[in-house]
Amino acid sequence: MMEGEQMSRFQWKLNVDGSSNTHGSGVGIVITTPEGDAVECAMRFDFKATNNQAEYEALLAGLRVCTALGADELEIFSDSQVVVNQLLDEYQARDEHMIVYLDIIKKLLRRFKRYRISQIPREENDKVDALSKLASATTCIRSKNIPVAHLTKPSTVDSAEVMVAEIRQKPNDWTIQLRRYLEENILPEDAVETRRIKYRSTRYTVLRGELYRRGFSKVLQRCVAGEETNKILKDVHSGVCGNHTGGKSLAHKVLRQGFYWRTLFAEAQRFAKSCESC
Repeated sequence: MMEGEQMSRFQWKLNVDGSSNTHGSGVGIVITTPEGDAVECAMRFDFKATNNQAEYEALLAGLRVCTALGADELEIFSDSQVVVNQLLDEYQARDEHMIVYLDIIKKLLRRFKRYRISQIPREENDKVDALSKLASATTCIRSKNIPVAHLTKPSTVDSAEVMVAEIRQKPNDWTIQLRRYLEENILPEDAVETRRIKYRSTRYTVLRGELYRRGFSKVLQRCVAGEETNKILKDVHSGVCGNHTGGKSLAHKVLRQGFYWRTLFAEAQRFAKSCESC
């Protein structure tokens, strides 16, 4: 499904951008999951690439990661007029390499139940633009928060592979930034994010290496993530605390038990609705 069709809200979103300059070429990828978490990656090329080639490689890498993460429907955003319009069949691809890229991408898109691709202004694609420029500008990126993969050859070459294994999901970024500020007084470079972290930090504290949130009742709630959230929901819903309560009530019980995570209420609603006993 392409842009222009009427459809319900997409669960997964993909923003991509490619960059090529005298220092090198690279791509930036930001994937937003249904829970609102982020997957971010900067990828550097070990070969020379044109701007259009970098844009196509960015989209290919993003689609491969989305497939690896299990996305089945996807809304795609790119600031490349050429790539978007060639995929929408509004521009004709004449270059041999671009034709091959189009063929590979269209085959990947068939793996999704539905998708939509849209061109957006560069200023609305600023995060992936920064990631792509970061990757293309240096070979010495070392960051715990931004994983960097390397592409050794173009995807149009047989056996070319994107190093998806180096790209990891980061569902706990909000806690990492809070901890870094509270423990080391380190803030992100983005001014808006800095204000957000400072505002949020007033309700958080770090004790014995664990991040806690101060509840409205002054009770400390340990911040959790990942598989632990599912276990807590299961235990509170039908385990030692349980009488198969509804979603909103379940979330409040979790808070009273001393646990917190950002998507607690939404996950509690989904958990309760999926319970056959309820």
